[in-house]
Amino acid sequence: MQNIIFGLITGSILAIAAIGFAMIWQSEGFPNIAHGQLVMLGAYLAFFFVSDLALNIFVAGLLTAVMVGILGVGIGRFFFRPVASSGVLPKIFTSIGLANLLYGVSRVVFGGKVNFFPTGFGARFDLGPVNITVGELLIVTGTSASVAGLAVFLTKSRLGGWIRASVSNPELARLRGVPVERVSDAVWFIASFLAGLAGVMVGLIGNVNSELGWEQTLIILAATVVGGLGRIYGVLVASLILGLAMDLSGLVIPAGYRLAVAFGALILVLLVRPQGLFAIAGRKEAI
Repeated sequence: MQNIIFGLITGSILAIAAIGFAMIWQSEGFPNIAHGQLVMLGAYLAFFFVSDLALNIFVAGLLTAVMVGILGVGIGRFFFRPVASSGVLPKIFTSIGLANLLYGVSRVVFGGKVNFFPTGFGARFDLGPVNITVGELLIVTGTSASVAGLAVFLTKSRLGGWIRASVSNPELARLRGVPVERVSDAVWFIASFLAGLAGVMVGLIGNVNSELGWEQTLIILAATVVGGLGRIYGVLVASLILGLAMDLSGLVIPAGYRLAVAFGALILVLLVRPQGLFAIAGRKEAI
């Protein structure tokens, strides 16, 4: 039972990061390999705000997510918009180069050592047959609130409607007067905000190190493909499935093989259903 709780925690963090990754993929038309490095940057920034500036973790978390979101808008404008008309491969190679750039900068600025958040959220308490920390409860609560808020935003707000229209048919949306550049900025902000928030969550229950981004990129890619790039709910469910698979596998194999379990699940899904578990045939949608 305890491993199921751990799996849900892992899946919740993965879901927040993977939903942002999927939004960029659908909206901009390419997998942003640098997305995992934004998760790593969020973890480092939150650690800096909490440990060096002594900020409250909630203030530090919100400030971190907003800063990474703003950085994402800048990345979209200055790195990817100039190559938007060049096809998918230039954008993928640009994202790979950006991922290495962010990795190198983080090594210089923050160093490569392992850090742990100096918070009081590590204390455990019993909930029947399982025990859970305050930090883990915050992760589940934060993920639920973020997904619900994003769903309301995409379905009820004018900007959310523009995002869904641009994803479904960008040319038609442009002809109907949808401000596509504003929509692109919004998608980059939301996706990067979620990546930064995922980084904060990683720091609450684990360690922060420079290799975090590469590991997150691989798992995020697996969750997004398994989800099928259909609706964000598909990516959410796929993330929870992979989280459970990785942590339950610890009952029979060493924990070091968690990443191999994620990719084993990915291969199995692609063999059975190449379009992903929750793909929607015939059209693209953001939610």
